[in-house]
Amino acid sequence: MKRSLFTSQRSFLDKSSKRVLAGGLLLILAVLFGTVSLMWLELLRTVAQDRQRLELLASVMEAHASQVFDNAALALDSVVKGLADEHTSPAQVEAQLSYRVQGLPFLRSIAIVNTQGLVLVSTAASDRGSKVDLQRLTSAPVTDERAVIGPWVQGRGLADSAHKEGAPSSLGFIPMVRLLRLSPDAAVLIVAQINPDALATYQQQLTEAGAAGTQVLLALDNGTLLTQVGNDAVPPGSSLGAHPLFQGLLSTHAGTYGPLWSFDSRNLGAWHRSNSLPLVTLVEQPYAATVQQWLRSLRGPLLFMAVAVLLIGFMTRASWRNARTREIAQRERDEAQQETARREQELSTLFKSVQELIFRTDTQGVIRFVNDRWQAFTSQPLDMARGQKLRDAVHSECRESVDALFVASLATGVRMAQVRLTDPDGETHVLDISVVPLRDRVGQLRGFAGSAVDVTPLLTAQKKLQEQLVFTSQVLECNPLPICMTDPEGRFLSVNQAWETFMGLPRTSVLGLRNSEFLPPQDAQAYNAHHEQLLREGGRVRYEERIRRPDGSFCDVQVTKVLITSNQNQPIGILVVKMDITEFLAARDLAEEASRSKSEFVANISHELRTPLQSILGFSELGLTRGRQHETLAAMFKDIHDAGQRMLVLVNDLLDIAKIDSTVGAFHFERADVRYLIEDVSAELELQMSRKRLGLALQLGRIPLVAKVDPTRFQQVVRNVLDNAMKFTPEDSMIEIMAEASDEHTVHIQVRDRGPGIPHAELETVFQAFVQSSQTRDGSGGTGLGLAICRKIITAHGGRIHAANAPGGGTIFHIMLPTASYTDTMPAPLS
Repeated sequence: MKRSLFTSQRSFLDKSSKRVLAGGLLLILAVLFGTVSLMWLELLRTVAQDRQRLELLASVMEAHASQVFDNAALALDSVVKGLADEHTSPAQVEAQLSYRVQGLPFLRSIAIVNTQGLVLVSTAASDRGSKVDLQRLTSAPVTDERAVIGPWVQGRGLADSAHKEGAPSSLGFIPMVRLLRLSPDAAVLIVAQINPDALATYQQQLTEAGAAGTQVLLALDNGTLLTQVGNDAVPPGSSLGAHPLFQGLLSTHAGTYGPLWSFDSRNLGAWHRSNSLPLVTLVEQPYAATVQQWLRSLRGPLLFMAVAVLLIGFMTRASWRNARTREIAQRERDEAQQETARREQELSTLFKSVQELIFRTDTQGVIRFVNDRWQAFTSQPLDMARGQKLRDAVHSECRESVDALFVASLATGVRMAQVRLTDPDGETHVLDISVVPLRDRVGQLRGFAGSAVDVTPLLTAQKKLQEQLVFTSQVLECNPLPICMTDPEGRFLSVNQAWETFMGLPRTSVLGLRNSEFLPPQDAQAYNAHHEQLLREGGRVRYEERIRRPDGSFCDVQVTKVLITSNQNQPIGILVVKMDITEFLAARDLAEEASRSKSEFVANISHELRTPLQSILGFSELGLTRGRQHETLAAMFKDIHDAGQRMLVLVNDLLDIAKIDSTVGAFHFERADVRYLIEDVSAELELQMSRKRLGLALQLGRIPLVAKVDPTRFQQVVRNVLDNAMKFTPEDSMIEIMAEASDEHTVHIQVRDRGPGIPHAELETVFQAFVQSSQTRDGSGGTGLGLAICRKIITAHGGRIHAANAPGGGTIFHIMLPTASYTDTMPAPLS
């Protein structure tokens, strides 16, 4: 039952809505018909009023123009009468002409021209003596009965009319010509130059109160335009022959027309012809102005029609539907605004995180958007950037490049330029700017979007790299060693001057070639030695070879080859350095021979000295044993025994030096933990240290200190350094030994005593043979060979030893040894 009731109610509502709709439509049609009728009548009335007003304006302006030309004609008649007097002098003629011009403001000048066009007399000094084209002044025949009005002539005066190309296009005059016969065979022309601006000014004053776009035209009856106001598209002097007025409407004295097409628009117009002169005044106004005025007058009827239609059309349920529609539209608009705000926030975050300068301009290059990077370059707020031109921020010499980015006629694509600008701190930046034009769907240019990247660090790095390359090239060129560079295929890339001298070949004949192309096969094969090994394994190789010089002699050279690789570890070339070692090898052989002879001499002398020393020591010990009961005799034998012992120590040190310097003293290196070697020496000397009441502190750590050493020789160094510390450390003092790995390649050992120290100037000389410190020249320092032997042994190990004074007194001996790798034990002679 409810369903049936609802259905019937809906049917009733549907029929009622149809009746309401039908009645509303009829009322709307009635209102529209009445309103349109009123509008049509009002339009006809408005058009008639505008025609009457235009006709009145045309009549007034024609009367004014006729009066101007009549006054000009009277002035010419007066001049003719004055010239007819034979007693009139030229000065009087000029005075008379000037008087006429001054009395008539609309006259620009009056001139007398002969029949050949030569200006004889003129009130304008610039026109005198000039020659004019008489055909331009008037095409109608000139008589002595009345003046003839000519067409508009370009130029300020007669002199300008003779040179049309030099006069402004908007400046001209209207000539009025009268013939004066001086004799049956002679005549002159009196030319009055009427200023068109005088006519235009009066016309402008009359049209100011009229409708917008009203235009006034003064023309000859043949259609030649003399003056115009309000229509710059038709310049004076042009023909109005195509105007509907001159196509048949000009048959009457005056009239109106329109709306019809003229001057590319629909216009209302009126004309008025002069009774005595060939002049036509034409006044037009746009028909659109009439329509606009008509529409303004229809505000009441239109408002009534709109209110009626709205009341009829939207009375029923209008409020509910409008509210519902607004609610839906508002929700959709809010969602769209939220989405827009989210996207703008994402874009804003993106632009802030970008290190480049992002900007957008209009078609003229004026900034409309820029990101925060702008402040880093200019320190200007972003609001100040908007409205500026991008070219104003760069150096003046770069502005043409920036202007070229925003040329609209260029093809679509990325446009690039490099510019310079100075930041607030005075630092100059170089920017690479990229710009892309933005166009709409139809291809119309809407603006530009672009970015700028600061490439100053890159250019600086490139400049430094270039300077470094130049410096390297100069260093290689000045290097006395022959140096060349080849690519992986063996082609020569560069050589220095020393190489040219050494090989006897100019670089122009070898660059780009392989050595097999200009060297004998045997020499070329020797030159390529180890190339494949370098390309396969990398690193460097060094070897010696004997080569033939360009003069035919042989020499020994040391060749060093280094593989040059790229950042991707790809081989890009091989650097080859040669050094002539012929003289060095000869000197080395001589030095080795001299060293061998010296070592053999020292060894022989030492052996010869040991034999008598053994006898001296033996007999002194025997004397000590048998002379104990005689103190004097025992003291003498003791002095002999002590001196023999010192002599024996000296001889033993000499033998050690001789062994180290000779091949007999070869070193046997092995991997060993130096901590245990130091502990063994410390235990060995423990008894001697206890006798002197000395303490020994070992700080060797728990981490193994593995080095490649000869254990016997290394312990000899530790023993000598400890023995040296024991000699100079006072009783009841402490000697310290510390060892650690200073880095992954070095073992550092320190031995500190509490002695008097070593003068700073002698810290290096104490390691020389037979040299002692000035602090120990009382004899307590020994022979002066112990530290020299230590340096030779440590140097043979590839390490270093030096001394330094410790803070608070005493001396610290530093011993540095290279750490050992996992290699086999091998003998290594001292080099």
